[in-house]
Amino acid sequence: MLKRLIGELLGARRLTPAELITLGREQRERGDPGAALATLQTALRHDAGNVAAQVELGLTYRALGRVDEARAAFDRAVDGDPNSAPALMYLGNLDHEAGRLDDAAKAYRGALAVDAKNAAAHYNLALTLMALGEASAAVESFRRCLAEAPDYADARSSLLFALNVSDRASIEEVAAEHFEWGRRVADPLYSEREFSNSPDPERRLRVGYVSADYFQHAAATFIHAFLAQHDPRQCEVFGYVNAALPAHGALMYGHTWREIRMLDDTQLAALIAQDAIDVLVDLSGHTYGTRLLAFARKPAPVQMTFLGYPNTTGMRAMDYRLTDVYADPPGVSESRYREKLLRMPHSVWCFRPHVEGVPEVGTLPAVRNGYVSFASMNSVFKLNVELVGLWADLLRRVADSRLILATIAPGSARERILRTFTGKGVDAQRIEFRERLPRDEFLALHNEVDIALDSYPCNGGATTCETLWQGVPVISLAGEAFQSRAGLSLLSSAGLPQLVAHSAADYLDIASSLARNLEPLSELRRGLRRILRASPLMDAAAFARDLEALYRDAWRDWCGERT
Repeated sequence: MLKRLIGELLGARRLTPAELITLGREQRERGDPGAALATLQTALRHDAGNVAAQVELGLTYRALGRVDEARAAFDRAVDGDPNSAPALMYLGNLDHEAGRLDDAAKAYRGALAVDAKNAAAHYNLALTLMALGEASAAVESFRRCLAEAPDYADARSSLLFALNVSDRASIEEVAAEHFEWGRRVADPLYSEREFSNSPDPERRLRVGYVSADYFQHAAATFIHAFLAQHDPRQCEVFGYVNAALPAHGALMYGHTWREIRMLDDTQLAALIAQDAIDVLVDLSGHTYGTRLLAFARKPAPVQMTFLGYPNTTGMRAMDYRLTDVYADPPGVSESRYREKLLRMPHSVWCFRPHVEGVPEVGTLPAVRNGYVSFASMNSVFKLNVELVGLWADLLRRVADSRLILATIAPGSARERILRTFTGKGVDAQRIEFRERLPRDEFLALHNEVDIALDSYPCNGGATTCETLWQGVPVISLAGEAFQSRAGLSLLSSAGLPQLVAHSAADYLDIASSLARNLEPLSELRRGLRRILRASPLMDAAAFARDLEALYRDAWRDWCGERT
């Protein structure tokens, strides 16, 4: 098509506006937005009111990084046709990228009012609702997307993530959706193969870790804790980095590092097989940067998942999931996983705090303020109506207390949360919102907080550890599923089981009791770093030995199946 149109452009007749639009689109899609811009401007000189040309012009400006001009082109398209679903959706994309989430949701809903079967608009609306903290509504939008496009892989994986934080999804429903993803998306890629790995149960193992989160991510505090401690006599370690690998990264810990972001899943699986990995470990699950579809091709004899995702992968090719007795009590949760569960003796997490630029723990804020400051340091997508209602009950019980809610931008998310508080009789003046802060300011915020409140049903992970390290106790509510037992696992391993509640009433009792007794609270604040350092949660060497023992047991099982 492109060659024909170019030929006609150089040949006997002038191209029509429709043909120029097609040519411009193909030029942009083959990586030449500059040529596409000239072609589309030519089309608009012939037909200035052509809505399709304005939409393509907007996409071309966006490809060139000229966002304001892209918005102007989409606006002109909507002015020409208020029912242009593509123009409305692309305006929504620009709003989402700029952080104008309410405007983005309005634009996507406008597109869907025109075209209710637009799967991409349903998907983008769902992502926006997640960012606004409306996980249950996001689940419904993901489902509408999949009703129109059952093979929309990104939407199906994103649905799984949303279900983990929804307060309306049952454990059985969440498990079923993960299994459905596995059967529909991953399992068809699986094929039996013969491995050339030597089935010697005691030899040095080649262990590969796959993640996008080694750098600039909260999970990095966990990952690097054990990566730095592997025994080179037991494991030769390969790090597969689905992100840009910093210059210093190639030298870390004496391990071998591979940047894999430019490889597709088939190529990555081939690279892993070429490296003769014995135990391949996924650290992302169904999160951004996942490479689960490389695992689906079974490039290594033993494959495991842990750390980055609070649920099963749902896929046949993943042999094991690492967990612990707190997050997954034996005999209780096995049916929710397609993987076999292997339990670490303490916690499935090991924490290594940042040391550079981290402020010292200050004195208890309540002493100087004259009132207790509670806080939630978790992302807005983990805050649901039921949880906020529980916090409202706490503020009513603890007179004159305040609640700081971090990482929440102005807009409908704040309004939704405030409605819940005021509806339960809590003065809005007692609620203080903070937008997402730079890291140093976020850490400094902890010196304004007396007691932190964990999220539910999806508990915090790295956030909980960092909050404890800054001297702030975290009250966590434990439920039935892994994602609502992460706090139990972390706090138990940290030697702080007294901060774990097992019911809403228990949650209120623990938090209000701490708030009423400032001297013990001050003492706890002063001693939290010492408590953490002495706990299994920060014993990275022991954690690495326990991890290697599980790898060895799984490897022996595989070798035993070969003899």
